[in-house]
Amino acid sequence: MTGETRDSADVVVLGSGCAGLAAAVSAAEAGARVLVLEKTERIGGAIHGGAGLFAVGTRMQRDRQIPLTRDEAFHRMMEHTQWRSDARLVSAYVEQSADTIEWLSWMGVEFSDVVAYYLGAQPTWHYREPDSPEITGVLADRARQLGVRLRTRCRARDLVTDAAGAVVGVTWTAPDSTDGPTRVDTGAVVVATGGFGGSPELIERHTGYRHGTDLFSFAHPELTGDGIALALAAGAAPGLTMMETYVCLPEPYWGPGGTPPELGSFRQPNLMVNGLARRFMDESVMRHPGYAANAVARQPGGHGLMILTADINSCYERDGWDFLMSKLPLTGPPDFDASVSKAVAEGFPHILRAGSVAELADRAGLEPDALRRTVEEYNQACRTGRDTLMHKPARYLRPVEDGQLLYAARFSVGGYGSLGGFAVDDLCRAVDSRGLPIPGLFGAGRDVNDLYGGTYPFVMSGNSTSFSYNSGRIAGRCAARTVPARGRRAP
Repeated sequence: MTGETRDSADVVVLGSGCAGLAAAVSAAEAGARVLVLEKTERIGGAIHGGAGLFAVGTRMQRDRQIPLTRDEAFHRMMEHTQWRSDARLVSAYVEQSADTIEWLSWMGVEFSDVVAYYLGAQPTWHYREPDSPEITGVLADRARQLGVRLRTRCRARDLVTDAAGAVVGVTWTAPDSTDGPTRVDTGAVVVATGGFGGSPELIERHTGYRHGTDLFSFAHPELTGDGIALALAAGAAPGLTMMETYVCLPEPYWGPGGTPPELGSFRQPNLMVNGLARRFMDESVMRHPGYAANAVARQPGGHGLMILTADINSCYERDGWDFLMSKLPLTGPPDFDASVSKAVAEGFPHILRAGSVAELADRAGLEPDALRRTVEEYNQACRTGRDTLMHKPARYLRPVEDGQLLYAARFSVGGYGSLGGFAVDDLCRAVDSRGLPIPGLFGAGRDVNDLYGGTYPFVMSGNSTSFSYNSGRIAGRCAARTVPARGRRAP
């Protein structure tokens, strides 16, 4: 192995996803010489830029006469977490969000609409058409125009600190290389490595979920918490951690909202029971995937079983679904029975068909008398129009009559990825246990996002992706500003 080589940059960004590229472009626009280190072979990150971003106060919202204001959005987010999140960081994020849409649009990103995740939520999701350029691709092109060096297959190994604890460099190596590490001397490092959503070990350690058992997530294997570990080793205080969860059918039956469109009747407010055959939720909560996931996660084994009948599905075929996703092109089940039959024939264990309540209990592994009692209690609520147990609105009460074809789906908790890891302030500076900034160390994106108090706010959708872009912009801009102050010259 050869010895250490040296390099230099004003700002080094770890990671080339949404947050990393936003940081790199922002720092370069401020005049800094920027180097991006990406450990994989591809620039752009795990989600390739995302489908859209949260923002409030945009031109698109004004054109559509959407009345949500920045003040209202700020308070909704703070109330969602009962003021547990950093109010200054939330404010900085909300205030900048509209400008970020303009910033990306100027570069060539095409936002075609602004929608709500589900009907009744706030229209904050600025939607990018799938056939338009990936946002991270547009940012990467802009970064190259600004002279940013984008290096792939470069895994950061250590953050270099001086005697005062300031971050003054980073070392990296290439996988399977016989060369020694490269040290980059720098004025600032922005950690934006995408979190730990690809590491079952870290998921269980930080959140308690067991991947593949009570959590079925998009496990991008490269997301192993590398940047979080580096920041903590450099003195950053730990931040709150969570998974961005939603209720879903376990893999491979995924899709919008965790259920593929052809099985959308299982997304509706139908009877849901746990492994003890007991109701545990007002099923109308199914419209909010995050809240429904919380309810399911509390149950034995982290599962819930939704039950509906052929008659209920016929109502959906005639009248349409109760709940629709904004970008779902269907309003009712195209051929629900055929889709269920296909899943059953393929041996998918989480979708069931039965000719009676007793048969369904046997196939689902539930105690037959317990399920019968629950169905009778539920049907009584449907007859009277008054659900005294879970207080579900009467318009969603449809009986599960025995003796006809029954359908059931076993729901679990899904996850888009991890959120949080180490703490930052409202300038996205990493802070120590005293809340003081660590000179030269910044964080952005999923590595530092602890704004949601344990539950992702689907009511204002596009948030986690938008936070990545906006925190990246804040971190890159502030990192570039620190360079001259620390004795380095930006070009």
